[in-house]
Order: sequence, then C-alpha cells, then structure tokens
Amino acid sequence: MWKRLRAIFFSGLIALLPITLTVFILQLLYQLIESSFGSGGLLGDLVRFVFGAVYLPESVINLIAIFATILIILLMGAITHFYIGRRIYASLEHVVLSIPFLRKVYSTFKQLTDSFFNRDISAFKRVVLIEYPRPGLYMIGFETNRSVPGVEEVVEKRLVSIFVMSPPNPIAGIWIIAPEKDVIYLDHITVEEGFRMVMSLGISVAPEIRERWIQQKSMQSSPQAAK
Repeated sequence: MWKRLRAIFFSGLIALLPITLTVFILQLLYQLIESSFGSGGLLGDLVRFVFGAVYLPESVINLIAIFATILIILLMGAITHFYIGRRIYASLEHVVLSIPFLRKVYSTFKQLTDSFFNRDISAFKRVVLIEYPRPGLYMIGFETNRSVPGVEEVVEKRLVSIFVMSPPNPIAGIWIIAPEKDVIYLDHITVEEGFRMVMSLGISVAPEIRERWIQQKSMQSSPQAAK
C-alpha cells in the first residue's frame, strides 16, 4: 500500500513540476501587478473566499496550504496512472502548448524535468560516490558521461563527468569532472533509488539496497575463496 502510494505521489510530482514552474513565473507577474494596487496576497484571498470573514491563525493557514499541496500532488499522480487521466493531462498540456508564451516556458521546464525525473533515464548512467568538498566528506552523484573529450587529453587522465544535485531543487546542482580512480561506483543502487535518496536527504532509502550490497560482496569474494 505504501509503495503504491509513494509511486502515485512521485508520478504526481513529476506531472505537476513543469506546470508549477510555469505557473510560478505567471504568479510573479501577477503579484507584481497586484502589489501596485495594494490588494492582498493570493493565499489570503483564497482563504477569505473559502472561509469568509472568519479569522484563521497563520499556523492554520500554513497547514491548510501544506495539506492542499499534498492532496493536489496525489490527485495528479492518481490521474496520470490511468488511461483516461493521461488523456485529460495530455489535453491540458495541448492547451498550454497552444499559447505562444506559455509554450516556450512550459517546454523548457518540461525538458528539464523529463531529464532529471527518470523520464529520460539515459541522462544519468550510474550512481557514484565522490569525496567532496574536502577529504573525509562524501556526496552522492550521477555519472553523465564516462569520458570528457578535449579535457582528458590536457590533464592526461581518465575523467568522469558527474552531476551532484542540490536538494530540494533537482535542477540545481554542480557539475564535477573527477579522475576515474577517485570515483566510487554504487552499482548496487539504481539511478531511481539514488535520486530518491538525494531528494529525501537520506530519509528514503530502499531496504533492499543493503541486501544487494551483501550479495555483491559475496559474489566478489567467492572467486577469491575458490583460489
């Protein structure tokens, strides 16, 4: 049940992110116009519309916003899991793409999210561990290329292209070119699992990862024991 709910949640997040980023830009423009007229904020207007003149503490409003956001994400995830929902989502996407300004903004954000959210799994090859930003500290990254032509020839070393995310924003991060000998490959962790680990700040770790590591070590030690 929990795995199913988690899968639906991530599907909703993937579906909502490009739309949310597009709406965010429109909201900035709206707030700029709104502030020039001295009117209230969007959330305050929504609360007054729903609850009328009833006074609500700021903490209650924040809770309402958090739960509403989670419900919307789950709803979008559920919609994209079914054929009819996917057709509805495709129709809404078609409407957005038919508007010139929105088409450019939405398409840009969608390409980014498709690359970083496993829609284009080839964007990341493997999960790696690198010692960064100083000796003794490690960061999980994603291999994007096994070689860096034009740079390897200069330093005369085998290099690996690595992207290190900066959660909670999967699009932000740093690009690191590291010597291959300094890269630790975490082949017992899939790209999707590594992504979830990074985005959850280490909270969401699949239990089967440790089992895979034990199996991998036993397979590596078996030939040595046979010798």
